[in-house]
Amino acid sequence: MSKYLLISARLRSSETAIVTTKTRAGKSPRPGPRLKARDRRSQIVAAALEVVAEHGFHGTSTRELARRAGVSEALVFRHFPTKEDLIRAILADVGFEERIQFMESHLVHMPPRQALQAIAEHLLTNLRERPDLFRVVFFGIMETPHLAREFYQKFLSRLLALETRLFERAFAERKDLLPAAGVDPAIVARSFHGSLMFYNLAGAIVRVEPLPSNPRATAEAIVNIYLPEVAK
Repeated sequence: MSKYLLISARLRSSETAIVTTKTRAGKSPRPGPRLKARDRRSQIVAAALEVVAEHGFHGTSTRELARRAGVSEALVFRHFPTKEDLIRAILADVGFEERIQFMESHLVHMPPRQALQAIAEHLLTNLRERPDLFRVVFFGIMETPHLAREFYQKFLSRLLALETRLFERAFAERKDLLPAAGVDPAIVARSFHGSLMFYNLAGAIVRVEPLPSNPRATAEAIVNIYLPEVAK
């Protein structure tokens, strides 16, 4: 297995951090054995991922969230007294910190083109497989501006910094990219990441375009715009 494929596989394995326990839409689960507080909390977060993806935080009532989770409203408030508490729990359970740390420690040492393609493919694959998750995160940070700033500082700014370093290396290593040497790598990184964000907004949030059917091919096409493959 090539190093690029190995990194992609490791990134995919990090998806186990995402909460996977979900109830069927529109139906309350059958009563089961009494759960521990931690398990009950995870059950509520899983239900929130489902219902908020459909209606947003403003359109989701505590009653509906409790019904989806199969618990009482009082129990929802006991675990999550405010909407911000619930949003923070969702962001924590998604595992952004673990993913960013992995990228920072592994991708920075790969050839820039391969590393950028791994980032793009990872994001696009997650978008295709879990568009509901992207909607929930988007709704959460849009409805709480101070959390949006925290999200940028803790996660997005670090990803942009990594992408910037990769473009800096690419421009320094590739003589055929000398015309681009006068371009600020930070601006190129934001343009590159904006290309990925388009699929999030158009495909997952607004839902006016289809999600990428082949994340690897789409990722390669996007990277080729910025770092064309060297002709053999």
